[in-house]
Amino acid sequence: MIEKITTAKKPLEITDKINETIDALAASHNKTYQGVNLETKFATEIASAGSVYAWLAARKTAGNFEGINVGDYFSVSMSAGTVAGYSLAAQTFKCRIIGINTYTHCGDTEIGNMFYIKSDQCIDTPIKWNPNDNNNGTGTQNNPWLASAAYAILNGVNNYAKGYNNVYHGANGGTGVIALLPQALRNVMQQKRMLLESRYSSSGLLNEGTTWAWGDGGKLWLPNEIEVYGTMVMSLGHSKASYASGLSIQFPWFANNCDNRISYKSNGDRCAWWLSVPYALISAGVCLVASGGHASYIAAASATVCLPLCFCI
Repeated sequence: MIEKITTAKKPLEITDKINETIDALAASHNKTYQGVNLETKFATEIASAGSVYAWLAARKTAGNFEGINVGDYFSVSMSAGTVAGYSLAAQTFKCRIIGINTYTHCGDTEIGNMFYIKSDQCIDTPIKWNPNDNNNGTGTQNNPWLASAAYAILNGVNNYAKGYNNVYHGANGGTGVIALLPQALRNVMQQKRMLLESRYSSSGLLNEGTTWAWGDGGKLWLPNEIEVYGTMVMSLGHSKASYASGLSIQFPWFANNCDNRISYKSNGDRCAWWLSVPYALISAGVCLVASGGHASYIAAASATVCLPLCFCI
């Protein structure tokens, strides 16, 4: 059993930091650590940096993670706006650190220090992953995620294109959800470097990937199944696993605690949320985290699933 330090031989400030670390480690071991509000804990440092986002970026660049733990959080406000025909209300999100340096030193271009962040809440308005029930890519963009409407709407790109059999994919995302977020946050957002599965053929729909390539997954992105569950569930095919799994590990926030998978709307209701990978074995479905926290899938054009904010600093 680890006992807290109470001796007067150490300065009070150092003693407090050690005891705080002991509390965080014990809670993490017991899977009960629910994080602290970084904007309160580091109010003075953040005021000097100008914003919590600039402060996190500076800490990351310096490699100084002292006092910052997986599970800690800060707020992000989204302005109201219309994106690709969806009318989005103003909303405030609790954005939580789900990984610290999770992929550092990996990648074709070496990934540096990084905070990986996901909001506890989803955007209240459900958004379709694709306009039609199709999880393939297109001749223009063969990666399903980068060819999806969800990617376009989040990141403000126009990837609206025909796939096999003249079925439309993607969306004209206009300026995107990203433009509704604070400029100070946009200034420090980083692309998520990842392995991207190819799932497209001009001769027919595919039920699993054919190859892979390195690429940027967006400044606003979605996790794959391994990053949430620690393994592939619905994205696992017959002969070839999802190529996205080639550089994937479970984010620490999701490990050993299913409760941390649950996302909510602003009214507190639980909601299902999209992942970035297609369902294996059929060409219509996309993987998601169900409102109950379990792995599931649904047709790509479902209007019942929501998008969280996931980004890197």
